[in-house]
Amino acid sequence: MNQAVVQSGGKGHGRKLRIPIFIKLAFTYALLIFIVISIVSYFILKRQKQQFIDQLMRVGESMVNIVASNAPDKLLGEDDLALFQLLKDIVANDQVVYSAITNNDKIIKAHSTLEEVNKPFAPPPGLKPVKEIHGVKVGSYAQGENELLFFERPISYGGVTVGSVSLAVSQQQILANIKSSSRFIIFYTVLITLVGVALGFAVSLYFSRPISELTKGSTTIGKGDFSHKVKIERNDELGDLGKAFNKMAEGLREREMIRETFGKYVTPEIRDEILSGRIPLNGERRVATVLFADLRDFTPYVESSEPEEVVRGLRQYFTAMQQAIKCHDGLLLQYVGDQLEAIFGVPLADPDHAKKALMAAIDMRRHLQQLNDERKKMGLPQFRHGVGIHTGEVLAGNTGSEDQLTYTLIGDTVNLASRIQTHTKVIKFDILASEEAVKGIEDIFVLETGTTTMLKGYSKPMTLFKVMDVRGVG
Repeated sequence: MNQAVVQSGGKGHGRKLRIPIFIKLAFTYALLIFIVISIVSYFILKRQKQQFIDQLMRVGESMVNIVASNAPDKLLGEDDLALFQLLKDIVANDQVVYSAITNNDKIIKAHSTLEEVNKPFAPPPGLKPVKEIHGVKVGSYAQGENELLFFERPISYGGVTVGSVSLAVSQQQILANIKSSSRFIIFYTVLITLVGVALGFAVSLYFSRPISELTKGSTTIGKGDFSHKVKIERNDELGDLGKAFNKMAEGLREREMIRETFGKYVTPEIRDEILSGRIPLNGERRVATVLFADLRDFTPYVESSEPEEVVRGLRQYFTAMQQAIKCHDGLLLQYVGDQLEAIFGVPLADPDHAKKALMAAIDMRRHLQQLNDERKKMGLPQFRHGVGIHTGEVLAGNTGSEDQLTYTLIGDTVNLASRIQTHTKVIKFDILASEEAVKGIEDIFVLETGTTTMLKGYSKPMTLFKVMDVRGVG
């Protein structure tokens, strides 16, 4: 069945009226039953009517043959009483409308209606020939709403025609029988159709319920509930589909669990890139901004504190730093002791990577102050750190062994960022950025140009900037 279209609010747009599949199947099934029964009933009634007409023709033929074989001597002898007696036996049949015997001059010599005797005989108006059976001419005509068959046969004596016998037979009884049969068939057609609708609904529900269950399950899984299972207790293809669906849900649940667990060991960005296969195994060259942060006086802190406190303190520090970095779309690559490495603009490209790195460093300063305020209240040692930022080309991708890969950055940019972070100890300032990192964004930040200096392990002088704050803040 086609889905109806309902026009909406005069805007020329339509929305499809949703019709459940079990209703479509039920009515399709019922309509098919109705059409089949109607077609079969039509041909049965048509054949039955033809059988009744053929039977009536045989009866009419038999009647006129009897009269024609017994009438010659009575017609020639003008024995009218005997002729009437012949017709009387015929008209006793309820289906006979009238009968007549005429002579060669077409004058009625005997008639089932006495008043017609000795009148000229005329065929019924509108008579249409049907066929001729063994010398008997058969025709049909209408008399009001009644359909009649007309039979005519010549009366012969010694091979010479001396008259004819005519007979009109009504088909009303046939039509009444057909109507009775039609009512019977219509009643049972409606009954069978209703039963078909009921069966159609039952069969449709049998198939549509599993489909609805699968649809509901798909919607639930689409919302992230991979623990949902469909219940299709069937020993057929739909049952197999239900089992396959549950296996798929179980696989998705396991994949999501792996994804979530994996995300605790690497960042969600790297996790999604790795799982999607978008990270090239041999790495890719990108211009990005690298940030290193390192806690100051960490060794004395470790010596003077319990191991549990050290682990707890590091977790608090790294959590606060990670929040600041993530807030500005940075990616925290790794923790090495009390040091962290973050990247901006990789693996997801970002044209504002340098600006976001400096913003993250300023937020790291603020988060560290908040953390120290809490630690001070608890009587715990304060943390200090140094942050180094540099922008340049890096090779980003998977490295490690064939069995265990890790996402990392390689290149001078990484080494320089690390050395800039180390140089914060020399000039005793917490955030230093290279000239390459602040290029083009000087008007956004309050910067203090440091002296051009040589970094340990690097052959060229570098100009470093102290990152004081964001303009308009503080």
